[in-house]
Amino acid sequence: MQLRNGTVVGQNILQPQSRPLFEEGARLIFSKWTALALAVENQWGGSNSAEKADLLLQDCLDWFYKKREHYVDELEEELDDAILHDFNVEAEDGSPHLVAEGLVKLYQELVGGSTTYLEQLRAMAAAGVQQSKRQVVDLDGTVVAEEDADMASSDDDDEEDDEMDTEGAGGQGAPRAVPLEPPAPRAPVVDEEGFTMVQGKGRRGKR
Repeated sequence: MQLRNGTVVGQNILQPQSRPLFEEGARLIFSKWTALALAVENQWGGSNSAEKADLLLQDCLDWFYKKREHYVDELEEELDDAILHDFNVEAEDGSPHLVAEGLVKLYQELVGGSTTYLEQLRAMAAAGVQQSKRQVVDLDGTVVAEEDADMASSDDDDEEDDEMDTEGAGGQGAPRAVPLEPPAPRAPVVDEEGFTMVQGKGRRGKR
């Protein structure tokens, strides 16, 4: 049914029986969000950082359930603001966009009755479990950390991992999550004649 203003009633609404699938996929997407994982691990949002991450996930689910139109840029802005204000982190890796894009894609596919992307997320999670002793894989497939690298079984396995990482990352480097902090005090500079030089307040560059 279409109203006079062009709004389509009954479309783009996820059926109640599909909500568990969407929530499963959303958790899988969040589990690959490196910037958020670093914020929780380092407690950049305080001692309750893990609880804040859970609340952020729930807020995202509610955002989808309460709205009829879902735009990636809108959700990206919400996620960017949340990680900045709740965790005092500036995500320089573009990860809020990746997360928002993945969530919108997942939702739209499930509304259309497709679980293709959800199956891909499940496969990524299964592969991540197998590699958990050696690698930490970001949302887009980028290997951001390695553990027990000597445990690699063979050069062939490494080559397969590299191919998967390059394809998933789109050739981008490892993401960065920068906790905001006041700049370190600058030591006074004294010239050859013993005079203290006045230093400008240059803007601190990003890491």
